[in-house]
Amino acid sequence: MLRPLCLSITSLAALAAALIAGFFYAYHCSVMPGLDAADPMMAIAAMQAINATVRNMTFAFSFFGALGFGLLASITMALRQPRDPAAWLVWSGTILYGCGAFAVTMAFNVPLNEALAAAAPTAQSAAAIWQEYAQPWITWNTLRMIASLLALFCFAAALWLEAGAAKSSH
Repeated sequence: MLRPLCLSITSLAALAAALIAGFFYAYHCSVMPGLDAADPMMAIAAMQAINATVRNMTFAFSFFGALGFGLLASITMALRQPRDPAAWLVWSGTILYGCGAFAVTMAFNVPLNEALAAAAPTAQSAAAIWQEYAQPWITWNTLRMIASLLALFCFAAALWLEAGAAKSSH
Protein backbone atom coordinates (compact mmCIF):
# COMPACT_ATOMS: atom_id res chain seq x y z
CA MET A 1 0.00 0.00 0.00
CA LEU A 2 2.77 2.46 0.85
CA ARG A 3 5.04 1.47 -2.07
CA PRO A 4 3.16 3.55 -4.73
CA LEU A 5 3.17 6.53 -2.37
CA CYS A 6 6.91 6.09 -1.73
CA LEU A 7 7.56 5.88 -5.47
CA SER A 8 5.50 8.99 -6.17
CA ILE A 9 7.07 11.12 -3.47
CA THR A 10 10.59 9.93 -4.26
CA SER A 11 9.93 10.74 -7.93
CA LEU A 12 9.00 14.29 -6.93
CA ALA A 13 12.15 14.54 -4.81
CA ALA A 14 14.24 13.34 -7.76
CA LEU A 15 12.55 15.79 -10.13
CA ALA A 16 13.09 18.70 -7.75
CA ALA A 17 16.72 17.67 -7.16
CA ALA A 18 17.30 17.40 -10.92
CA LEU A 19 15.86 20.86 -11.50
CA ILE A 20 17.84 22.53 -8.72
CA ALA A 21 21.05 20.71 -9.68
CA GLY A 22 20.56 22.03 -13.22
CA PHE A 23 19.91 25.51 -11.86
CA PHE A 24 23.15 25.47 -9.83
CA TYR A 25 24.99 23.90 -12.79
CA ALA A 26 23.84 26.70 -15.11
CA TYR A 27 25.28 29.26 -12.70
CA HIS A 28 28.48 27.22 -12.46
CA CYS A 29 29.17 26.92 -16.18
CA SER A 30 27.55 29.99 -17.73
CA VAL A 31 25.97 32.66 -15.54
CA MET A 32 28.88 33.40 -13.22
CA PRO A 33 31.62 33.05 -15.88
CA GLY A 34 29.56 35.36 -18.09
CA LEU A 35 29.13 37.92 -15.34
CA ASP A 36 32.83 37.66 -14.48
CA ALA A 37 33.64 38.54 -18.09
CA ALA A 38 31.41 41.62 -17.96
CA ASP A 39 32.20 45.04 -16.58
CA PRO A 40 31.88 44.82 -12.76
CA MET A 41 29.20 47.57 -12.64
CA MET A 42 27.14 45.62 -15.17
CA ALA A 43 27.78 42.31 -13.40
CA ILE A 44 26.61 43.74 -10.09
CA ALA A 45 23.48 45.25 -11.63
CA ALA A 46 22.69 42.00 -13.45
CA MET A 47 23.15 39.86 -10.34
CA GLN A 48 21.08 42.27 -8.26
CA ALA A 49 18.28 41.93 -10.82
CA ILE A 50 18.59 38.14 -10.93
CA ASN A 51 18.51 37.89 -7.14
CA ALA A 52 15.48 40.21 -6.96
CA THR A 53 13.47 37.96 -9.30
CA VAL A 54 14.66 34.43 -8.50
CA ARG A 55 12.30 33.93 -5.57
CA ASN A 56 9.32 32.62 -7.50
CA MET A 57 7.14 29.49 -7.52
CA THR A 58 9.18 27.71 -10.18
CA PHE A 59 12.35 28.14 -8.16
CA ALA A 60 10.51 27.30 -4.91
CA PHE A 61 9.36 23.93 -6.25
CA SER A 62 12.92 22.81 -6.93
CA PHE A 63 14.73 24.50 -4.05
CA PHE A 64 12.25 23.60 -1.28
CA GLY A 65 10.86 20.52 -3.02
CA ALA A 66 14.12 18.59 -3.06
CA LEU A 67 14.25 18.89 0.72
CA GLY A 68 10.52 18.66 1.46
CA PHE A 69 9.78 15.72 -0.82
CA GLY A 70 13.00 14.05 0.33
CA LEU A 71 11.91 14.34 3.97
CA LEU A 72 8.40 13.12 3.15
CA ALA A 73 9.76 10.18 1.14
CA SER A 74 12.14 9.34 3.98
CA ILE A 75 9.26 9.25 6.45
CA THR A 76 7.00 7.13 4.24
CA MET A 77 9.83 4.69 3.51
CA ALA A 78 10.73 4.48 7.19
CA LEU A 79 7.10 3.64 7.97
CA ARG A 80 7.05 0.99 5.26
CA GLN A 81 10.41 -0.69 5.77
CA PRO A 82 13.08 1.34 7.62
CA ARG A 83 16.01 -1.02 6.89
CA ASP A 84 15.36 -1.16 3.18
CA PRO A 85 18.34 0.06 1.09
CA ALA A 86 16.05 2.38 -0.86
CA ALA A 87 15.02 4.06 2.40
CA TRP A 88 18.66 4.63 3.27
CA LEU A 89 19.32 6.09 -0.18
CA VAL A 90 16.42 8.52 0.14
CA TRP A 91 17.52 9.55 3.61
CA SER A 92 21.11 9.99 2.36
CA GLY A 93 19.94 12.10 -0.58
CA THR A 94 17.84 14.25 1.71
CA ILE A 95 20.74 14.79 4.13
CA LEU A 96 23.13 15.56 1.26
CA TYR A 97 20.76 18.11 -0.21
CA GLY A 98 19.68 19.54 3.14
CA CYS A 99 23.23 20.10 4.39
CA GLY A 100 25.16 20.60 1.15
CA ALA A 101 22.70 22.72 -0.82
CA PHE A 102 19.82 24.05 1.27
CA ALA A 103 21.81 24.95 4.41
CA VAL A 104 24.75 26.25 2.36
CA THR A 105 22.39 28.50 0.42
CA MET A 106 20.82 29.89 3.56
CA ALA A 107 24.11 30.28 5.47
CA PHE A 108 26.36 31.60 2.69
CA ASN A 109 24.78 32.42 -0.68
CA VAL A 110 21.76 34.31 0.69
CA PRO A 111 23.86 36.58 2.95
CA LEU A 112 26.20 37.26 0.04
CA ASN A 113 23.18 38.09 -2.14
CA GLU A 114 21.75 40.39 0.52
CA ALA A 115 25.08 42.21 0.89
CA LEU A 116 25.26 42.64 -2.88
CA ALA A 117 21.67 43.94 -2.95
CA ALA A 118 22.64 46.61 -0.42
CA ALA A 119 25.79 47.60 -2.33
CA ALA A 120 25.89 50.91 -4.15
CA PRO A 121 28.93 50.49 -6.37
CA THR A 122 30.81 53.32 -7.96
CA ALA A 123 33.16 53.09 -10.90
CA GLN A 124 36.02 52.96 -8.39
CA SER A 125 34.53 50.37 -6.01
CA ALA A 126 32.68 48.02 -8.39
CA ALA A 127 35.60 45.69 -9.15
CA ALA A 128 36.37 45.16 -5.45
CA ILE A 129 32.69 44.67 -4.57
CA TRP A 130 32.24 42.13 -7.37
CA GLN A 131 35.41 40.24 -6.43
CA GLU A 132 34.37 40.07 -2.74
CA TYR A 133 30.99 38.71 -3.81
CA ALA A 134 31.74 36.47 -6.77
CA GLN A 135 34.64 34.38 -5.50
CA PRO A 136 32.98 33.03 -2.33
CA TRP A 137 29.59 32.82 -4.05
CA ILE A 138 31.06 30.63 -6.82
CA THR A 139 32.76 28.36 -4.27
CA TRP A 140 29.54 27.84 -2.31
CA ASN A 141 27.54 27.40 -5.51
CA THR A 142 29.91 24.64 -6.62
CA LEU A 143 29.28 22.82 -3.34
CA ARG A 144 25.51 23.26 -3.78
CA MET A 145 25.71 21.86 -7.30
CA ILE A 146 27.69 18.79 -6.23
CA ALA A 147 25.42 18.13 -3.23
CA SER A 148 22.31 18.44 -5.43
CA LEU A 149 23.75 16.06 -8.02
CA LEU A 150 24.63 13.53 -5.31
CA ALA A 151 21.12 13.86 -3.85
CA LEU A 152 19.67 13.28 -7.31
CA PHE A 153 21.83 10.17 -7.68
CA CYS A 154 20.57 8.85 -4.32
CA PHE A 155 16.92 9.52 -5.17
CA ALA A 156 17.31 7.93 -8.62
CA ALA A 157 19.05 4.87 -7.16
CA ALA A 158 16.25 4.52 -4.60
CA LEU A 159 13.67 4.70 -7.39
CA TRP A 160 15.55 2.04 -9.33
CA LEU A 161 15.62 -0.25 -6.28
CA GLU A 162 11.95 0.42 -5.50
CA ALA A 163 10.89 -0.22 -9.09
CA GLY A 164 12.82 -3.50 -9.10
CA ALA A 165 11.26 -4.53 -5.80
CA ALA A 166 7.77 -3.63 -7.06
CA LYS A 167 8.33 -5.65 -10.23
CA SER A 168 9.57 -8.73 -8.35
CA SER A 169 6.63 -8.66 -5.91
CA HIS A 170 4.09 -8.96 -8.71
